[in-house]
Amino acid sequence: MFEVPRLYPVSEDQHTGVHACFYEGVSYKGRATRIFAYYGIPRPVSPYEVVPAVILVHGGAGTAFSSWVKEWMARGYAAIAVDLEGHVPFGDEEHTERMEWPSHSWSGPEKQGVFADYEQPVEDQFMYHAVAAVILAHSLLRSFQGVDKQCIGITGISWGGIITSLVAGLDTRLSFAMPVYGCGYLHEPGSYYGLSFASMPEAEAERIRLLWDPSTYLSESRLPMLWLNGSNDTHFPLSIFNKSYEQHLECHPNNSRLSLHPGLGHSYKEAWACEEVFAFADSIVKVKPALIEICEEKHEDGWFVVRYDSCLPVLEANLYWCVDDHNWRTARWESIPASLDRANCKAFIRLPQHGSLFFMNLRNEKGWITSTRVMKNERIAENKIKE
Repeated sequence: MFEVPRLYPVSEDQHTGVHACFYEGVSYKGRATRIFAYYGIPRPVSPYEVVPAVILVHGGAGTAFSSWVKEWMARGYAAIAVDLEGHVPFGDEEHTERMEWPSHSWSGPEKQGVFADYEQPVEDQFMYHAVAAVILAHSLLRSFQGVDKQCIGITGISWGGIITSLVAGLDTRLSFAMPVYGCGYLHEPGSYYGLSFASMPEAEAERIRLLWDPSTYLSESRLPMLWLNGSNDTHFPLSIFNKSYEQHLECHPNNSRLSLHPGLGHSYKEAWACEEVFAFADSIVKVKPALIEICEEKHEDGWFVVRYDSCLPVLEANLYWCVDDHNWRTARWESIPASLDRANCKAFIRLPQHGSLFFMNLRNEKGWITSTRVMKNERIAENKIKE
């Protein structure tokens, strides 16, 4: 998959420079497959100019969106958006709600629920083809003139975030990875994905976990990673999202950032509006200002103290806390301003006596949010147990 796949050009938008194409995928049930994609490279200033690039991975009910490619091109990146389910989104692809895009005859498997195709041979399962399609897209992107092979990252939304998290531990050629919503630990109880694992025979659930859950691969990732989600995401609760972030953080403490947005909905439109994704990529491959770095989190004697580093002024810090963590989707997060000691790069606050879970958001002058881990107030937890 690290070899350049065969390319089958389809068309080009003369105004924007976005190309439609097919490229060769892995075989499916003994026959060849092709993958539809849009890609574009900003017009070079000189013949010798190279630009960074990004692979764009859609979620469930999505496809390759040319508008996504255009957005990254406008920011100085080459980009490739891949369709993972055999669709050709001509005409209607700008609409990001669930659509019935036409299929093509070279398709591999479509996604069946949550790993509902687990009884199929591994090479015929959706995730096998999806992961292969993304890695092959990277190989194709690297082959284009004008693309800086040392500065290619990946981002994905929802199911695309799952795949991004997984590929981050597989494809060592990447420069950064940014899963949005999607994460690992899908097998754990408390989510829609966990219910699917629970419905499988125990041995099969363990096999699929080892094959396709990103938690199998995250410890292998050496990439800088941005983890972005809402506080009450309907599909990827903070219980598993925070755990995925912590797994990568434990192995690579200087390479991970967490950005939690209270009230963020689960959609392409809302995900694309989060400037932290573009800022994080720029900080890695364009040496532009980075998101705030959390250097230390101290939780003791009822106080929460955060030490940070930032090349841009930090304007505010807010503690988010909730009392009831039985349902992460409906947990009510209250906000309290924290105190900032800008001279010593610290934020601090006394924790509420009745709060159980909490995290702190730091916001810089650009509005970019960096979050601490989601933590538990152990003193409150102990009191609940006693009661």
